[in-house]
Amino acid sequence: MSKRHIGILTILIAGAILTVCAGTPRAADQPAPQIAVYFSPHGGCTDAIVKELDAAKESVLVQAYEFTSAPIAKALMEAHKRGVKVQVILDKGQWTDRRET
Repeated sequence: MSKRHIGILTILIAGAILTVCAGTPRAADQPAPQIAVYFSPHGGCTDAIVKELDAAKESVLVQAYEFTSAPIAKALMEAHKRGVKVQVILDKGQWTDRRET
């Protein structure tokens, strides 16, 4: 996956996480959500996304123009197998493009 596409996927996932956290009231004893910044390649971006997907309990929503990350695809499949509702929106060209990074 290119730097640009990983960055876009990360922003989309982070945006969804922040939206959920911002929209959820929290008790006074709960810590504030943490924000982390990752870069790619070799900046821990893929590992951070996989970690969040592994922790998902209810649903994961992904929207990406291009998606070629095998570790992220595997984490999405594992989340689905655990009963997490996984929805992915991709560009039509993704159905025939079989590149993998």
